[in-house]
Amino acid sequence: MRLQTTIDNWGMTMSDTKQPTPRRLATRRTTLFGAVGATAGAFLAACGGEAAPAAPAAKAEPTKPAAAPTTAAPAVPTVAATKPAATAAPAPASAKGKVTFMTQGTDPADEARYKPLGEQFNAKSGPVTVDIIQGDAGGGAVNAQAKLIALVAAGTAPDAFWTHAYISPNLQKLNLLADITAYLAADKDIKLTDYFESATKDYSVAGKQYGLPREATTSNLVYNKELFQKNGVAFPDDSWTWETFLDAAKKMTKGEGAQATWGTAGFAGTGSAPYYPYIKVWQEGGDIVDASRLKFTLQQSPGVDQMQWIADLITKHKVHPFGDTFPGQNMAEAWTTGRIGMVVSISVYSNFNKAQFEWDIAPIPKGKQRLTRTASAGHSMAAAGKNKDAAWEFLKFLGSKAAYEHWAKLGLTIPVHKDVASSPLVLKPDVAPKNAKLALDAFAYAKPEPISGDWGNVGNEIAKAMGPVYEGKATAKDALTAITGTVESLLAKVPDAPKA
Repeated sequence: MRLQTTIDNWGMTMSDTKQPTPRRLATRRTTLFGAVGATAGAFLAACGGEAAPAAPAAKAEPTKPAAAPTTAAPAVPTVAATKPAATAAPAPASAKGKVTFMTQGTDPADEARYKPLGEQFNAKSGPVTVDIIQGDAGGGAVNAQAKLIALVAAGTAPDAFWTHAYISPNLQKLNLLADITAYLAADKDIKLTDYFESATKDYSVAGKQYGLPREATTSNLVYNKELFQKNGVAFPDDSWTWETFLDAAKKMTKGEGAQATWGTAGFAGTGSAPYYPYIKVWQEGGDIVDASRLKFTLQQSPGVDQMQWIADLITKHKVHPFGDTFPGQNMAEAWTTGRIGMVVSISVYSNFNKAQFEWDIAPIPKGKQRLTRTASAGHSMAAAGKNKDAAWEFLKFLGSKAAYEHWAKLGLTIPVHKDVASSPLVLKPDVAPKNAKLALDAFAYAKPEPISGDWGNVGNEIAKAMGPVYEGKATAKDALTAITGTVESLLAKVPDAPKA
């Protein structure tokens, strides 16, 4: 999945959306499971593109949603059996009957992620069975949100569904999410401490839990080991500050035209995402919004000073390519040229893994404090679901170690189950990046974005405003101040509630 986050709009609205009827996933041959490299939706982009973290193919994670390959892929691995019932908390007496689970979209990769799990769950012949239905054909979090709202309005809400950190806060504001706190407290077979804490917080509001994360990413520094060595620069490590980073970038920026090399890229322009500069803003004590998440604060110090610092990499220090100087049509193409020393990136490596040179990852440099960014996709139960006890049984199954092992075998970059994420299914020292565990360690100091309102378009407005700043035609202070009213109107926006 390409987790480049650019979210265009809310997607469908109630006024232009028919009341859809859930459609079961068709039974297909194993060859359908070959498309596991397609996006998992959003990461972060979750809504239109990072989103959320993907389930990439084992050999390469594509930069765009991929069509199913024409040749057959290996069969989907069998999911391990769950723990014996004797060690699990008994299901509520009312936990029986059929429940529906709505996936992210209609991509064949999504079928590979859920169809085998549904079949295994039903094969237990327990009192609860599941019917898996497809999400919106467009995929992504915004489309998933719109379809859920439409189904609730139609009186056909799924009992549980795929979700993302970018939409969960709005769904909770609309009272569309079931509170699972009591289920977690009563059920001895599952506990939040099994998962990375920062990911579980994406689905927590005021001490109540509204979902379980499936996968998450952290943002880290990807670096070209050969370019570092060629220029006599020591590899980055956890002692690096932003001053160390800038000094290294200057040493690797050399030459002109097609021979030019650049110390860093990824903060702005081609191959970037609007949220990468936020990391430096947070480290120095700034933020995008205030505590209410309704007031824009990025145009104020210290945040705006960090946005200018990022722009200065391009306009003042000239260590970051922008516009015509960028050595490729996208980040994957530019990286394979070997002409970029360092790139800030989420922990999905589709832009880097085709390089014919050695590369690895390191922690993001530290400022006044060490922080990085995280985002996740996950699963929730619908408040309008008619069989919540039974829905919990399937949601719990999706939160089991066996389910995360299944997704890891399909190539999910970081399943949030800590035991699975630390296992050889995910950490493979013979495959770049060799320091992949650093991305797991980063969860300890990772921070989610302060999601509010039409958050995707908040990011779009910030990125658009910063364009002239990166060109040296405006200051960050003036550019960001000018969009304050627009951004605050987006922060206050919530999608229309379901209307029958």
